[in-house]
Order: sequence, then structure tokens, then C-alpha cells
Amino acid sequence: MKNIFKLFVSFCFLVFGVSCANEKVDENQVLKQEVIEIHDEVMPKMGELRSLKKSLLERVDLMEEDSLTNKEAVERMIKYADDLEEAFEGMFVWMRQFQSNFEGSEEEVHQYLIEQKVLVEKVNRDIKNSIENAKKELGS
Repeated sequence: MKNIFKLFVSFCFLVFGVSCANEKVDENQVLKQEVIEIHDEVMPKMGELRSLKKSLLERVDLMEEDSLTNKEAVERMIKYADDLEEAFEGMFVWMRQFQSNFEGSEEEVHQYLIEQKVLVEKVNRDIKNSIENAKKELGS
């Protein structure tokens, strides 16, 4: 009877351990999908970044003729153009370093994906903010 109880307890620990491992794998798959979705949300905006930057710089060229009057506006537009470029580059820097098939223990993979989510969220925010600022500036 004692042996049956020990066998039962061992079996329960085994089932619990496998269950936890499967949950971590599933959690990592969900986390990986979230990272990819955050990237996919703004990747189509890469062309818009370039287009807005070009529009800002064209306006700067036109305004520099009267640079004393337009100095602040010109400086602001140059900054927004630089922000667009940095957001553009930030996406490609992130994409080059992202390892979609990162290997390690389940915990290492989990930690890696959390770090990547933080990084890609920053890329996402930078892209959205730079686009918003440029559009406001060009609209004024």
C-alpha cells in the first residue's frame, strides 16, 4: 500500500511537471506572437516614414530662403525629419537582432521574448510618434 501511495505521488509530480512545462511553451508561443504582431502593426508604415521625411525636408528647403523668420520652424522640421529617420533605422536594427527561433531553456526563451517585446514596443512607439509629429507639422 505504501508503494502504491509513493507511486501515485510520483505520478502526480510528473503530471504536474509536464503540465507546467507545456504551459510555459504555450505562454512563450503567445508571447512570440505578441512580439510579431507589434512589429507587423507598424512595418507597413516604413514607406510613410520616408515620404514624410522627404516632405519635411522639401518644406525646409523652401523655408530656408527666409531663414530668419522661419528659423524655429525649420529647426523643428529638421528634428522631426531626424526622428523619422531614427524610427526607420530603429525598426531595421531591431529586425536584424531579433531571433525568431531563439534557443535555450523555456525560461531563457521566455526572458528573451519579454526583452524583445519591450524593444519592439519602443520601435512601435517611435514610429507612431514620429509620424504623428510630422503630420501635425506638415498640416500647419
